[in-house]
Amino acid sequence: MHVLQLIRVNGPISRPDLAEQTGLGLSTISNIVGELLENRLIRDVGEGDSSGGRRPSLLDINESARYTFGVKIGPGNVWVALFDLRIRPVDVEELSFPPTASPDVVLSETTAVIERLRKKHRIPRRDVLGIGVSTSGLIDAESGTCVYSPILKWEHIPIKQILGQSSKLDVMVENDVNAFAYGMLLHEPNMSIKNMICITTGPGVGAGIILDRSLYRGSRGGAGEFGHMSIDQHGPLCSCGRQGCLEVLASDQFLLARARELVSSGQSSILQMMSEDKDLSPTSLLFAAESGDEGVRDIYRELGRNLGCGVANLINLFDPDKIVIGGEGAVAANFFIETTREIAYKYSFPHLADHVEIVVDDGSEDVWLQGAAALVVEEFFKVPFAS
Repeated sequence: MHVLQLIRVNGPISRPDLAEQTGLGLSTISNIVGELLENRLIRDVGEGDSSGGRRPSLLDINESARYTFGVKIGPGNVWVALFDLRIRPVDVEELSFPPTASPDVVLSETTAVIERLRKKHRIPRRDVLGIGVSTSGLIDAESGTCVYSPILKWEHIPIKQILGQSSKLDVMVENDVNAFAYGMLLHEPNMSIKNMICITTGPGVGAGIILDRSLYRGSRGGAGEFGHMSIDQHGPLCSCGRQGCLEVLASDQFLLARARELVSSGQSSILQMMSEDKDLSPTSLLFAAESGDEGVRDIYRELGRNLGCGVANLINLFDPDKIVIGGEGAVAANFFIETTREIAYKYSFPHLADHVEIVVDDGSEDVWLQGAAALVVEEFFKVPFAS
């Protein structure tokens, strides 16, 4: 671990402690520290306790030395956030687009917001590490291309190339659920949690996989396509062309299909009234459930059973410490999470699920944006500092 990373992880820290932990001589440490101070990457933060001699000066990361942007691209909305070197939010803006907006328009407007935030906070371009982008679908992280996103209806969109050319900044692109998982890892206070799976439900179903506190992408970036795990080979047709995928059995698509059946059969007066005024939506279903509609609550419980089957499979495959359920659909988790836990524990291999914690995320967009930005910051800290 090089000196800058060591200061970041263990700061405030003294020069003698840096020498001890790196095995480098004190004079070498002093030279490196001098360069880091000159480049404003670290700062003096006071004095430590004395062990008999002079009190040692302490060093820590200078969080305002560099900045990065986190971007989350969703259907109809884009969030852009500015973060400091500790990945703490400085500012955020949200953009809305019509469903027909082209990728070029979306990315052009995103670049404009990035530039506006940079100028607003008077940050020189040289002090911006880059842009971390999270978006749904199959992502080629190496080329920064959205290979295919059925939710966005994007295919072979070179996000890294387009944003990089227009912003003149480095760009990293990641699947949104992977970014969510990485963001959750940043917020995990328990360092003994080494293996964690983050599931998202809502318009689609996906999973981000953290193994040994590192993001697992698979051989081609496709790890975590949890929504296309088939749990019913005779089930409904999925957008991917296969039958019985979890995505059609535990997403908004499932909720709305079941809700229409309720309306057609006249079994839900609340939904009947709502559907007369406007189209049914996940929001209207949540309202009906909160209003005590047992038919709608049964739909959520059925979704919970389907999701629980998928979670059991993940427990059997990965033996994780923790599973986090988030995404837009998690806002209704009160109506399905207990069923999900019950089924997951029931169908997991004996003893594997005994210590798996299944929790619900609070739904903040910050986690997704922080995860995207953190990937850029982590890349910066991986490279040994050179002046």
